[in-house]
Amino acid sequence: MKKILFIIIGGALALQSCKKDFLETSSPSEYTPGVVYSSLAYTEFAITGIYALLTQDQMYSARLPLNYATNTDVEIVGANATSYKENTNRGLSNYLGTQDNSSIQREWSTIYKMIERANLAIDGIRKSPLMQTSDSTRMKNFLGEALVLRALGYYELVKNWGDVPFKAEPTKYDLSNVYLPATDRDEIMDFLISDLEEAANNLPWLGTSNYGSSEKITKGFAKGLLARIALSRGGYSIRNKSGFPTERGSNWEKYYTIARQQCLDIITQGPHKLNTSYVDIWRKLCGHQLDLAFNEPLFEVANGLGRSGEMGYSIGIRFYANPKYGFGNNANVVNTTAYYFYSFDQKDIRRDATIAYYAYGNSAGEAKEVFQTNPLSYNFAKWDQRFMNATWQAMNNAANGKFGYGINWAIMRYADVLLMYAETENELNGPTASAKDALKQVRTRAFAAADQAEKVENYVNALSSKTDFFNAIVDERAWEFGGEAVRKYDLIRWNLLRTKIQKQREAFAKMFNAEAPYDKIPQSLHYKYQSNNELLDKPDINFFTDKGNDVIPGYTRVPWMSGYSAGNKTTYMEQVNLFSSGLESPVPNRHLYPIHASVLAESQGKLKNAYGF
Repeated sequence: MKKILFIIIGGALALQSCKKDFLETSSPSEYTPGVVYSSLAYTEFAITGIYALLTQDQMYSARLPLNYATNTDVEIVGANATSYKENTNRGLSNYLGTQDNSSIQREWSTIYKMIERANLAIDGIRKSPLMQTSDSTRMKNFLGEALVLRALGYYELVKNWGDVPFKAEPTKYDLSNVYLPATDRDEIMDFLISDLEEAANNLPWLGTSNYGSSEKITKGFAKGLLARIALSRGGYSIRNKSGFPTERGSNWEKYYTIARQQCLDIITQGPHKLNTSYVDIWRKLCGHQLDLAFNEPLFEVANGLGRSGEMGYSIGIRFYANPKYGFGNNANVVNTTAYYFYSFDQKDIRRDATIAYYAYGNSAGEAKEVFQTNPLSYNFAKWDQRFMNATWQAMNNAANGKFGYGINWAIMRYADVLLMYAETENELNGPTASAKDALKQVRTRAFAAADQAEKVENYVNALSSKTDFFNAIVDERAWEFGGEAVRKYDLIRWNLLRTKIQKQREAFAKMFNAEAPYDKIPQSLHYKYQSNNELLDKPDINFFTDKGNDVIPGYTRVPWMSGYSAGNKTTYMEQVNLFSSGLESPVPNRHLYPIHASVLAESQGKLKNAYGF
């Protein structure tokens, strides 16, 4: 896979850092903006310098998708009665972050660094003499990329911190535009929507000259990000007002109309399609292959093998060191649960492609899948060492410490476009035929041909009201995007974050007590291995069928849910209630992070925390 972000990175960073400290004198050999943006090659290096920051640990290599996007009713960061409120990623995930948590300072600073680089590029390109020459089309392409990258950075700030300092120009030498108060997030998102409209006009579709890879920003992603931001603008969030209410953005219909049109443009004009195999999406990403047949990922952050990317390390199937696959290069920060497992239709192909109720190996180094009996410690199966290519495997066999997997992070897939279209069409016009068709396309891939009449056609056609269809979209997005840093922000904009997490708590209590609708879950699970004694015979595990509590020859029996000991039930339920407990107090639904104390101290009094921080 071509990794564009690592092309002449040293030169890119040097060129993008052309503004020296304002106290220093200029050197005649300095790469000034006038020099950089008078050359196509230098301009491309500067744009590459913006992309490069996406692969930092604080960005899409790890923290933004893997730490900031938890907890939800799908993704959790494991914790116990002691660790759930630690001033680390656990505390942040449980909505208990404090303003001295060092993580929030690093991410904040890195995002603003990316925005500054984008501001420099946007300003330099707009002033470039090449904009008046035959090179103007290429320069407008670069401008489109920079506008999208800036919008992406500001969107991460807005959805994680709310109202933040905003400027759309480079830092001035006299620092007159450095110390700024927070700008209302709705105003910021309005600006980003306008920017992205311009960017989409300046960018080609994926597959055209110079834009043949989903590792570069193209028209499809510009429009997809525009739709995602418009939905956030028209959705709910906690507000910095008296009592810190959760309120919807003004004139939501306007923004849903914008999102609907952008998605429709992608559907009707773009080169993006659904990969016919759900599993193949993850095989390609883990195998460092681009999806050239379907272009389902609209944009992938191009992480570097051995250098960046914790997909597979902080999220994915847990691998212990073993003789077949080598070093146990995993930490499994992001987990899921048996509640999410039981939310799926039994015939949904995505369930076992998304959820691993097993690890590979154990402390004894066995080369086999090992069943996971803890219902709060399931892993996401989308990232699997067995999907990795030979180059990675050779590195892992020789490793004795952590290294970057290099798996790209797909920020948006075409399935998201279809479901955003279905959602907006339903909200604006009811469950129309086109809304249902978009939902059917996503569900069709999730079921075998023999099941599609019932599980796709009949299921979707029965959604006769706007409310029923909306609830189906809420469920579908959970099943489609598990582990992909989508669920938390969906639930926030729908004002369902607390509701869904409370539903999870209540469901676990019913599972442990064998209460309806979970009263048919067996008290014991029985599992066996395939003939190779390496892989679990997964279809044979009785998750939904009671086989009694007796030992069955050839099977291993483990207690399950209502069959757990009283002590285990108490421990598990305590953990479930602690997950996301910061949403309950001191301020209800406080899903935003505080601004770090060091940022406040350096703001010259312009910034302060809200929401009870």
